[in-house]
Amino acid sequence: QRSATKTAAGYGMLRRGLGPLRSWPRRQSTCVMSGNAYTLHLPSSTDASSYPLCSLITAALVNWQGDLKVNNHIDQTTASSSSADGEVRLDLPSKKTFVASDQSVARLLARLTNDTLGLYGGSGSVAMSSVDHWVEWAATRGGEGGALGELDGWLKLRTFIVGRRLSLADLAVFAKIGKQSKFQTDHLLKAYPHVKRWFTFVYRQPVVHLTLCELKVVQTTAALSGGLPARGGGGHPHKKGPASGGQSAAEAPSSQFGKLEGGVMGEVVVRFPPEPSGYLHVGHAKAAMINNFYARSYNGTLIIRFDDTNPAREKEEFQEEILEDCKRLGIKADKVSFTSDYFPQLQDMCTKLIKEGKAYVDDTPQEQMRLERGEGIESRNRQNTVEDNLKLWDEMLKGTPKGQECCVRARIDMQAKNKCMRDPAVYRCVTDIPHHRTKTAFTAYPMYDFCCPVVDALEGVTHAMRTSEYADRYDQYKWMLQACGLRDVHVLEFSRLNFVNTVLSKRKLQWFVDEGIVDSWKDPRFPTVQGMLRRGLQVKALWDFIDEQGPTKANNLMEWDKLWTKNKQIIDPIVPRYSAVGSDAVLFHLVDGPPEPLARVRPLHPKTAEVGEAAYFVYKNVLIEKDDAALCEQGEEVTLMRWGNCVVDRIDKDGEGNVTHMEGHLHLDGDVKKTKKKLHWLPALDTRLAPCVLREYDHIISKKKPEEDDKIQDLANRNSQFDTAAMGDPLLKHLKEDSVMQLERRGYFRVDQVYWPGKRALVLIKIPDGKSKPMSAVSTKLDPAAMMSGGRLGGAAAAAKAQNGQ
Repeated sequence: QRSATKTAAGYGMLRRGLGPLRSWPRRQSTCVMSGNAYTLHLPSSTDASSYPLCSLITAALVNWQGDLKVNNHIDQTTASSSSADGEVRLDLPSKKTFVASDQSVARLLARLTNDTLGLYGGSGSVAMSSVDHWVEWAATRGGEGGALGELDGWLKLRTFIVGRRLSLADLAVFAKIGKQSKFQTDHLLKAYPHVKRWFTFVYRQPVVHLTLCELKVVQTTAALSGGLPARGGGGHPHKKGPASGGQSAAEAPSSQFGKLEGGVMGEVVVRFPPEPSGYLHVGHAKAAMINNFYARSYNGTLIIRFDDTNPAREKEEFQEEILEDCKRLGIKADKVSFTSDYFPQLQDMCTKLIKEGKAYVDDTPQEQMRLERGEGIESRNRQNTVEDNLKLWDEMLKGTPKGQECCVRARIDMQAKNKCMRDPAVYRCVTDIPHHRTKTAFTAYPMYDFCCPVVDALEGVTHAMRTSEYADRYDQYKWMLQACGLRDVHVLEFSRLNFVNTVLSKRKLQWFVDEGIVDSWKDPRFPTVQGMLRRGLQVKALWDFIDEQGPTKANNLMEWDKLWTKNKQIIDPIVPRYSAVGSDAVLFHLVDGPPEPLARVRPLHPKTAEVGEAAYFVYKNVLIEKDDAALCEQGEEVTLMRWGNCVVDRIDKDGEGNVTHMEGHLHLDGDVKKTKKKLHWLPALDTRLAPCVLREYDHIISKKKPEEDDKIQDLANRNSQFDTAAMGDPLLKHLKEDSVMQLERRGYFRVDQVYWPGKRALVLIKIPDGKSKPMSAVSTKLDPAAMMSGGRLGGAAAAAKAQNGQ
């Protein structure tokens, strides 16, 4: 057990076995609408001293025993709730904002209750003045060494600092001491036995204890949000720099990919050339991460080059999102470039090829050209003179009507077995859409198969990483380099990452967005980087999955469950555990349970103490899952997780046989190993519980192995989102966006939308765990045996209301 004298700095004084606490203050029945509530702003920080502790405890007392409503709002992007001079922000119902010191905000909250809670020491000017004195003392002298001696003498014969009940004086002094790290050590407290006794007593007050436990969760989630592997680009295992745990320049990280042929330490240059026509998907992610791996392994250079040669499809929005996605993957480019930076050189190179007879201009209609290439038939323009080709090339560069009918083709071999070598196009004319960077400066644009090898050579790329789908273009790549008189580039091929029930075509993915089947390219059902991360995938899991495949060139259709299993292995040891029950939960009354909620402390993780601790409450009225209640039998002994055994004495049902109420008694001496049912539960604490929407997803593609000729309309699963309204652990209200946790007996979830008091519920997205069977009878609303039914199952209407804060 942890010592009760351990102080609040870092809120490390949470401990087990507190024993019976004072009765929880009864909450009055006054209902305050959210529009009339006050909002106290909290930082998202791991620093204990940044929290307005006095205001927080006062707000908690007001909420539970007073007739005001004070919401706590975590500022997700703010490291401190206070300004430089220690001011705290309180939003008022009048839409105005009160900004003052922590103690002044606490005073305001106490006065707004007309002191019905006795926070000003009860009636009388003397008591009020005494409270003000000690509040001021805490603000000005509480941190001084000699002040503790004065306080110790004052508390020698007193339980409270002022009067006979907890007052603002106690809260202010407690908060001041609790945030001073020099008071953490036991020997300092031992020097002041009366302060030690008083401090422990105040800490044992249920509202004070709960506030500190909730702050512990805020701190823990603030730390975890940056501590999960590689979230936000900060922990990729192959990223340089001590902050991310990267290796030194001379030390290559272990990997299945092995060494680069011809790779020299410090001289390797690789490139990742995405087209800015959509968001990065899992296939792009593999290419980007492998390039990043080799660049870091060889202390080399990574170039992110945007292949912006198609004005009709490209947007600056996609360009920015791709760079952000790379950061999310833990990838930072040493150089960012654009193919359009080399348009003048590429034009000159094309002119050179025409003059040397290695390329010609062809005005053959596109469909006819496709048929001729397939049959190995030479174009009627293949034997044009250099002069005729240069004239038509000039028409293309000017964007004339004739030029728009033409393209430039490399003169290679129309009889080649590899059809990619049958005079591929190297330039085309586009005049109706301006380029997003060069505007109307160019009307002829290079084709990817031409500009990619040329720009690789111009930028000094030593090794070009390509998926094996480009294997037929290897000879073409080499021909372009030789024809242009450029140096050779090593080409490394690897398999493309393909998954079942998935399409990676940007055109097909855009169709889902246009049809409104998904919200955006960031939808958790999409195989985009942002979609997968939003669903809870950790970057390290993705890299481990890619690394495990090694340098194979064989294209295999991968199962998603293998990737999600790796993800579970990463998050399971470090994510906190909470509970949630459906909005249709059944009330279970324990006749001998605590008449008032009693606070206890539990570890947030059963095996990893570093995750932290949190408060929970045992109470005579608990909520259990409707599905669990339906399986219970009268007279049966069951286990309430983290509490103990109890016996079901009575089960009430409605006319349709649904359980509506249960009654039982505790049997805490019972053997938990002998019970068949281990039930999660929550205390029936009304508005203290967090309104949640538990969101699950099915595949959006109904066919396991889509074919190229399949019509996307025939494969689309148009109803693949399933929402369940639920009530969660009160501590869930403090979680930040992107936090990951496990809901006991339900599975792993990621916070997609944070809780906003009175306005919106917490939205939690379920993270697949790679299992074919659910964790328990209540863990999922999807039927694994009928995953592609497309039906909407359970809780939809209630979930919609919960999400809107109703």
